[in-house]
Amino acid sequence: MFSPWVEAEAERHQKLGHVPVSVLRQRYDWRFVADPDEPVELEDTDPKDQPVLAAAVEAGAHFVVTGNVKDFGEQDLARLGIVAVHPGLFLTHHITAETYREVLEAVGASRGREPRDPLSIHEQEISVHLPSLFETHRDLFGSAVPDTTHEPPAVEVRGNRCVRCFGALIDGRGSVVVLCPACSGGAIHRA
Repeated sequence: MFSPWVEAEAERHQKLGHVPVSVLRQRYDWRFVADPDEPVELEDTDPKDQPVLAAAVEAGAHFVVTGNVKDFGEQDLARLGIVAVHPGLFLTHHITAETYREVLEAVGASRGREPRDPLSIHEQEISVHLPSLFETHRDLFGSAVPDTTHEPPAVEVRGNRCVRCFGALIDGRGSVVVLCPACSGGAIHRA
């Protein structure tokens, strides 16, 4: 599903040479999410991200996967039952090591520029943009050394649901705890 406003914002922030979101929408036949009939009342979400959260509500989404988790208000997310989660943390809990390896191998094989090998992509790009995913698979390609010139995101998750199964969190504090007891084997997994 897509929202015209969200699509325009995403394309405005894309780097040159990346496939435009509108092309991906057409390629994968994403359905339009209508603007809500009644505006969603939001209290603590950044005004520029309120249309994103409103579109997520209209679509019935459980997650907003975003690099700007900090812009989504904890009260709004809890009230609406939605989790805002950084892509690296989300992928950490939704893809296997085997899938991760296959994706980096495919990316490397299809590239005309460096880095091309999975270890270099892992070290130079994933460690910068998706640090939780990098840490989870740090040694998958041998002894990886992360690019430490960038700071990891200050906030990786907000909401009161598990980032894996969407089950309720015991203490309801998604900015601290990320997995429910069932997904964590009873242990508390923190962001």
